[in-house]
Amino acid sequence: MYSLDINFLNDRHDRPTEASVSRPRRGQRESPLPFYIGLAVAIALPAMVGGVWLLLQSQNRQLEQQQAELDSQLTALNAQLEVINTIESQIQAIDTENRALATVFDRIKPWSAVLQDIRGRVPSNVQISNIEQLQVEAESPPPTDDNGLQSAATEPSPSRVRIRGYARSFNDVNDFVLTLKRSPFLNTDTVQLSSSQLIDNPTQVEIANELPDREIQVELPRVVEYTIEGSLTNLPASALLQDLERTLSVGLATRIQALRDRGVIQP
Repeated sequence: MYSLDINFLNDRHDRPTEASVSRPRRGQRESPLPFYIGLAVAIALPAMVGGVWLLLQSQNRQLEQQQAELDSQLTALNAQLEVINTIESQIQAIDTENRALATVFDRIKPWSAVLQDIRGRVPSNVQISNIEQLQVEAESPPPTDDNGLQSAATEPSPSRVRIRGYARSFNDVNDFVLTLKRSPFLNTDTVQLSSSQLIDNPTQVEIANELPDREIQVELPRVVEYTIEGSLTNLPASALLQDLERTLSVGLATRIQALRDRGVIQP
């Protein structure tokens, strides 16, 4: 038999290694750069932390100083605010007193003005024998404020007047009632004829008798005796300023105008 003898060693080729790992030779020293880098980082990191901490401490001190300044300013402002509140309280008290004073003047109805107005409305055939103010039943006093002043919002009871006299006829009395209803000083709804009756004329006639033996008799026409009642208006005096001036109540009109000029009474 034949035998096949193949030598593979002759056909082998040396292949280059794909990668050769270089290993430091024994006795060769490593580079110290990484060590220095790590050392620098280890030193720099605490330094940075310390710097940040110092910066924060400085900012905290600045904030505390600013807070102290703001607290000082706030204390001064609170003191000024207390002064302002005190002044405002005084101003409110003065305004309350002024309003109370203005209310007193505004509620005044001068009887001279009322009588002058009524006299100008008497018809030619009507005579007035008596004008009187009726007593109004006392009511509970209005509430007062902290300063002891009465509340201006509470309206007092209106005064009433009674007019007595004589007229030629009932029509004349009715005309007088109608003219009184147009008076700005009287409440229209309250003016009414309380009584009227035909009576003998109470006028006393004296005649100089030159003939004592001769008796002279004078017969006067009968007249109507009337009674008219009504209440004064609730309108303030400031609303009757022109009527006060018309009836020559100059004093009150001047006071009302002065209070208007100062803004105490609104026009």
